[in-house]
Amino acid sequence: MQYLSILEQPTREAIKAFVEKRNLSEHLPDSYQHPQEDYLIASNSPQVFVVSDGVTLNFKRIIEGKAKYPNPSPAGEVAKIFCEAIVKGVSEKYDEFNAEKIIDVFTEANSAVSQYNHRVGKSEVSGNPTGFYAATGSFVIIKNDKAYWASICDSFVAHFDKEMNIKSMSTGLCAPYAVINGEERMAEHLEKGVFDLVAGDRIFVFTDGFEHYVKNIDFSNLFKDWGDDLKKSIAEFSKEMNLKDPENYGHERSLIAILV
Repeated sequence: MQYLSILEQPTREAIKAFVEKRNLSEHLPDSYQHPQEDYLIASNSPQVFVVSDGVTLNFKRIIEGKAKYPNPSPAGEVAKIFCEAIVKGVSEKYDEFNAEKIIDVFTEANSAVSQYNHRVGKSEVSGNPTGFYAATGSFVIIKNDKAYWASICDSFVAHFDKEMNIKSMSTGLCAPYAVINGEERMAEHLEKGVFDLVAGDRIFVFTDGFEHYVKNIDFSNLFKDWGDDLKKSIAEFSKEMNLKDPENYGHERSLIAILV
């Protein structure tokens, strides 16, 4: 098995488009750099791969309060806590891991987020209707010839064959609104399942910043030949597409691609 991971900050072009679309030019200078709110961990021992995307805070409320966007971002902290807790939970359960354990490791990781949110409290700038700082997330655990997976809201898991034909992909649906924020009820909206794996399969675990990439056939075709220059090809594709369409290809984005 091989894997690669990519975590990219939003591009200058994407930030500019975001600022202009929301009339924030007078509040965010050209030099503005958004704090990291994505997080990922790729582990080969045990084989667990997890990404998370902190929910962007409410810029309008922050500006009305004459404050600056917090750096580090509490939403980014939620993403980090979730990823680290998933890896910890899987490490403790890996030997006996099965489909029933998927919900267990999610619940434990969400509980770790709950501890953080109860420590810092609810906030009017949380950027989501729950009032708690939040994130989306997805993860895959590979054991023997199976991949145990889960996703919530618009983080994704996708399964391809060796020719990059799609076998399965999570929906990315966020309705009813469900995120990783520490509330126990969120576990009810977890998408989850088990993939049977064959040699040559590819699995993608990614945040919404890579959604348009993964659905672009020119991007997915890059993974047919898993060579040493794959990361370089991805970087070149990203640079080209960001200049054409920064709103869809320049967001902060995280991807773990796995070759079975």
